[in-house]
Amino acid sequence: MKPLSPHVPNPVPPYPGWVRSEYRVSRPVAEEDVAAFLGNEELYVRETAAGPVNIIHKYGLLELHCIIGKPKIEIWFNPENGAYPSEYLDALLATRFN
Repeated sequence: MKPLSPHVPNPVPPYPGWVRSEYRVSRPVAEEDVAAFLGNEELYVRETAAGPVNIIHKYGLLELHCIIGKPKIEIWFNPENGAYPSEYLDALLATRFN
């Protein structure tokens, strides 16, 4: 998974102080991936010009924004949590993408 440069000039974070990163994954995101990431969390869907964005908030550590059929995932996280969100994200993405 490789971080991408932001293409939205001034995105609004879900929480104050959170930062954004985009990750290119090895294949397009599928509905099964969203379901696997979801676990016991709630799924929020936001309609956008690019299509519905599936938003998954993971335990206050990070928030994943996925569009079905696109090979990238937008991630928001709190940098004050140190390396833990990054480690959790790497483990989470490794369960679905190689």
